[in-house]
Amino acid sequence: MKLFIDVIRSFSILYVALFLGSFVGDFIPVNIPSSIWGLLLLFIGLVLKLIKVEWIKFGANLLIRYMAILFIPISVGIIKYYSLLINNATALLIPNIISTLLSLVFAGYLSHYLFSRKSFSQIRKKLIKKRTLGK
Repeated sequence: MKLFIDVIRSFSILYVALFLGSFVGDFIPVNIPSSIWGLLLLFIGLVLKLIKVEWIKFGANLLIRYMAILFIPISVGIIKYYSLLINNATALLIPNIISTLLSLVFAGYLSHYLFSRKSFSQIRKKLIKKRTLGK
């Protein structure tokens, strides 16, 4: 009986997050899928501790366990439109490769800049100094 209640609770929370994501996606004029909005709302709920991890753990583990089965329709679609993908491979691959490289370069320069300034350690030292002076 407890297992049944855990299953119902975890899937209910996950579906409510998905439904709320769909609701948010309808009102915010940004081209982000509603499932991503739902995941973001679920994440916010977990971070703010409005949702306990134990409440969704069983359903999330179950979905992750059978995730490969959920990709079968996508794989069939790729096989079905294989010739179309091959014909447009350059139009699909070049922007993906360029955007990935630009993201990596940007992240590298940003992390180099932040760590070279030692901004994290300076902020930490200031906070520690402020706490010790405040006591």
